[in-house]
Amino acid sequence: MKRHLVFWLMLVSFAPLHLFATTLKVQGSAEDNKLYVDLIKEIVSRSDQYDSLDFIYAKTGEPAGSRVYADIESGALDLMWSATNLDLEKKFTPIHFPIFRGMLGMRIGLIHEKNAQMLASVKNIEDMKQFKICSGKTWPDTSILDANQLVTAKSLKYPNIFEMMLAGNRCDLFARGVMEPFNEMAARPELPLAVDQYVMLNYKMPFLYFVSKDNQALANHLLGIIEDIFADGTYEKLFFNDSEVKAVFSKANLNNRTIIELNNPYLTTEARQIPAKYFYNPLK
Repeated sequence: MKRHLVFWLMLVSFAPLHLFATTLKVQGSAEDNKLYVDLIKEIVSRSDQYDSLDFIYAKTGEPAGSRVYADIESGALDLMWSATNLDLEKKFTPIHFPIFRGMLGMRIGLIHEKNAQMLASVKNIEDMKQFKICSGKTWPDTSILDANQLVTAKSLKYPNIFEMMLAGNRCDLFARGVMEPFNEMAARPELPLAVDQYVMLNYKMPFLYFVSKDNQALANHLLGIIEDIFADGTYEKLFFNDSEVKAVFSKANLNNRTIIELNNPYLTTEARQIPAKYFYNPLK
């Protein structure tokens, strides 16, 4: 019996680490054409601790943010992604790598197609205050808009925002990250949507991965792999091959917009100190 036990222990000692890898539980869907999904797939392909992904909401659909937060805290979910703010970094452990390289804080308006000229005369933040911006009630960027005294209309659920703007007349535009509205329009060809061509709101709002507060080891493991992915040029390829990022250069008309700079008072010191090399400015 002892001989069998010793033999088994020797096998364990010399077995490759990947034989003991496990599944990383994440939000989203394997079919999502999103940069943060492509990145986490690449991370797991290089990990010696995880060998697969479990998209736990793939069958039921993405729940409200409060449910995602509760699942992270309970361990039902290992990893989530979100624009960061003070509250999130206090409640969870952030991985300080800006997945969209800062471009999520460059916001352009998704509008009703009949309002194509609505923002043509906007030159500054005071001009913007005459328009109501639709946004998610719990989204970090909504707090930024409010802090800069812009007028917002809030919804708990993302799909409802389109009806609020198009049918309910509760807002004038839906502020989206500069790479987001083109795919959103393509996914809803039945809706009379257009992208404003005149204004861009700009603020620092990194989009990060988060794990539970007591799982610093997982955060360190994932960040180490991300740093390798960035250093060897793989992330550069993922970023510039992403369909949403490509749309910025072909459709967003950035050089001809009025840029309105906003302050983000909800960043931690650590978020403000993310290395500049990780960010990318499509205006330069």
